[in-house]
Amino acid sequence: MHCTTLPRRNARTLALIVAVTLLSGASRAHAQCTETLFQNYTGGGQVVCPCFVANEMAGAVFTLPAAAYPIEILRVGIGWGSQFGGSGQTLGEAIHIYAAGLPNPGAPIFSLVGPQLTDGVINEFNLGPLPGEIVIPSGSFTVALEFNADNAGDPFAASVVHDGNGCQAGKNVVFAIPGGWQSACALGVTGDWVIYVKYRSLKVTASASPTSVTFASAPGFQTTCNTVNINNTGCDTLLVKSITGCGTVPFSVDTTLTSHLVVPGGSTTMKVCVTPTSNNPASCSVTVKSNASNTPLIIPVTLDAVTAVGSPALNAYDIVAVVPNPFNPTTSIRFTLPREMAVTADIWAVDGSRVLTLLRGQTLPGGDNEVRWDGRNAAGQRVASGVYLFRLTTTLGARTARLVLLE
Repeated sequence: MHCTTLPRRNARTLALIVAVTLLSGASRAHAQCTETLFQNYTGGGQVVCPCFVANEMAGAVFTLPAAAYPIEILRVGIGWGSQFGGSGQTLGEAIHIYAAGLPNPGAPIFSLVGPQLTDGVINEFNLGPLPGEIVIPSGSFTVALEFNADNAGDPFAASVVHDGNGCQAGKNVVFAIPGGWQSACALGVTGDWVIYVKYRSLKVTASASPTSVTFASAPGFQTTCNTVNINNTGCDTLLVKSITGCGTVPFSVDTTLTSHLVVPGGSTTMKVCVTPTSNNPASCSVTVKSNASNTPLIIPVTLDAVTAVGSPALNAYDIVAVVPNPFNPTTSIRFTLPREMAVTADIWAVDGSRVLTLLRGQTLPGGDNEVRWDGRNAAGQRVASGVYLFRLTTTLGARTARLVLLE
C-alpha cells in the first residue's frame, strides 16, 4: 500500500449501488434458513484509495455471532469507485476468502479469479452455485480483493472504497508488498472497507415433540404406544445416528419408520411403547444422538399406573407344545404370542453353541404359531442325537423348551 494521505471525493457523495455478478448456474433458494447480510462498514462509502500495486490486497475481517456457525458464504460485495467516475470496468486479480483474521489469515480456502469491478457500485459476486465449497466452521474469516494492476498515485484510477467513518481495529486489513498482512488502520486508512458478505447458517439443531412420554392407566399385558417426533429445527440436514434406551421390559422403542436423514424443517417419527407385566410404576429414558449441536436429545418415559384387565396371563406368550418329542427326524414347536411382534427362534446345543437360527426378527401375528426343525444345522448337515434347547425371544423376554433328537 503506497499512500499515507488518502484522497477524499469531492462534496458529491460517491453513490454506491449494488451490481450483481453471477457465477454459472442459478442461485439456490434456502427455504428454512434465509440468506443474511453482514457488512464490515457503518458509513455510506465516500473515500477512494488509489494506493495499491499489483498483487496487494484490501480486505475485511468478519466475526459473526457464535450462534450462527457453521456458515456457508453465498455472496460477497466490494465497493469500487474512482474520484471522478466513469472509469468503466476494472479487472481484479482475485477475490480470496480466508478462514482466519489477523495477524495472518493463512492460505485462502476459496478464490474467485478475475472479478470484473464496475466503477461507482458495490459489486456483488454470487457464490451460491458452489454449495459446500465456502464453509466457515467458527471464528473470524477474511474477504480480500487482490489487485491486478497498479493504481497507486493515479487520481483517475478506480480502487476500493472505505466509508470514511473511522477505521475499526481488527476489521480492516491490507496485504502490502513489502510487509505482508497488516492492519489498514495502522497504515492510515480512516474508514472501514466497503465489503460485505451474505451467508446462511449451517447450524443443525433438533427437538423432540412431545419432550417426554407418560403412560397413565396403561392396560396390563397389552401394548400401548405413543408417537414421538424428532424435528430438525436447524439449517442443514439432521443425521440421526442412534436411538437407545427403554429397551427392557416393560418398555420398547419402535424405530421402523424412523428416517436417519431429516431435511431442515422436517421431522421423523419413532414409537415408544409399554407392555405392563405388573402393577408397578416404571421409568426409562430414550437417548437420540445426531449431528445436531444440541445432541443428545433425552426423552424421559414414565409408566404411572396400570389398569388391570382380568388375569391374562403371561401364558399368552409361551411355548405350548413340542410334537413329537423325542423326535426323528422332524419336530414342530408350537407357541403363542399376545400380539403381533418380532420373533427370533434358535436351536442351541447343551454346550452353549448355536446350532441354527430358525427365525431372525421375523414378525408373526398374535395367537398360535408354529416352527419346525428337521434336525439339521446351519450348514444343512444332520446333527448328532442328543438333547437340544429351543429358545424363543421377543421383546417380552425369552422362553425355552427341551428337545430330544433320537438316533
